Amino acid sequence: MKQTKETSFGPFHNDDEAGENRPFERRKIKRPRIDYERNRRELYEYFEGRLARMQIVKTTTTPRGQSIDWIPIESQHPQGRIATPPPAKLARASCKPDRERKERIAIPELKIRGVERGPSGTVPVLRKKLAALGYTRSLKGYLSKTHGHRIMRLGNQAYPAPEEDGSHRYASSGQSIFCFGGEGQLSCFDPYTESSDDFSLIQIGLSNSDLGFLQTVEAGWQEFQDLTGDWVPHLFTYYTTNGYSDDGDNKGGYNRDVDGWVQYDDSIFPGTTFTPYSTRGGAQFKIMIKYQLWEGNWWFACQGRWVGYYPASLFMGDQSVFSTLGDHADHIGFWGEIFDSDDVEGRTASDMGSGYFPNHGWTWSGYMHNLLAQTNRGGGLSNYDGSAEIYESDPDMYGIESHFNSGSSWRSYVYLGGPGAG
Repeated sequence: MKQTKETSFGPFHNDDEAGENRPFERRKIKRPRIDYERNRRELYEYFEGRLARMQIVKTTTTPRGQSIDWIPIESQHPQGRIATPPPAKLARASCKPDRERKERIAIPELKIRGVERGPSGTVPVLRKKLAALGYTRSLKGYLSKTHGHRIMRLGNQAYPAPEEDGSHRYASSGQSIFCFGGEGQLSCFDPYTESSDDFSLIQIGLSNSDLGFLQTVEAGWQEFQDLTGDWVPHLFTYYTTNGYSDDGDNKGGYNRDVDGWVQYDDSIFPGTTFTPYSTRGGAQFKIMIKYQLWEGNWWFACQGRWVGYYPASLFMGDQSVFSTLGDHADHIGFWGEIFDSDDVEGRTASDMGSGYFPNHGWTWSGYMHNLLAQTNRGGGLSNYDGSAEIYESDPDMYGIESHFNSGSSWRSYVYLGGPGAG
């Protein structure tokens, strides 16, 4: 059972990887007239339709109970043309181990010894846990990362706006820079989320706003029961071609919920979980992530493996390639984000990061380190400097402490997180 109690150091968590018996919604429902049955029908029809279109060769189950459909890799393209990733040496973040801050790499679930896999030439696609979802939103709302909320602009970056009693809350950093990728290493805690409709994430985002609206590729880890059907953090990818205004096939959305993502790796996939998680005050585990624009595709790497890509053509439309994310990003950010459900009253008690504020530091707070921006098309990297766009939407709930160009083995890094209002 995952519970929260107060100690002299702040919130303390009894961790349970399965997330069983977690309180469902402790706050009073504000809008009881949600049409759950209609939402359920929409989601089942949509995701069962997507399932029917795949060329499934085999279906397996992971130790965490996730169903994986294995499809021929070439079946993702009408002509079977799958792109070639960047050179393998670029897939692992450039850093040396820190003697004082010892970490290990978290293991993705398909890399656990003895896990059943698909045949050679196939790649994994996560099957949606439809029966475990909450059906609190329509299909359109379900596919949306912003849940229909207005967008605010901070410097050259845009975010869904934080609002009292709902919406998105941030501890973020950002840098305006002409770039072609970025990478970082993220702490791997299992946060408490108060409601099935709350989410907690930490992530990288690369964006371009030359067209007057935001286009992004994003990735990180996220705990979001209404998206994944469970209470543990998952790897996610996301993109938008239109400023978050419309999610759908070749427009934007999470993972394989919409067309756009092309799976390349046979072990790591959007939606995977990891093991073990970091322990507050104890052993630390990390997730290494990277985006790189390479030969017309935004490639994503995790744990030193090229996982898959978003074709740059998604962002072009009828525009010149040079004025879209199809050619470059003009901004990079690393941040923590909470969605505070509008369907329940009061400010959320969901954790960001570990649930500890940044001042608790190593082994207690969430962190992101060796943050780098790719400054040329060949893969050259420089230290990320997000100091001009440090932002805390609710500093009494969540915070960020920056150490850019630190001179240490962690180079540019941040501690971030907090316990929410609980």
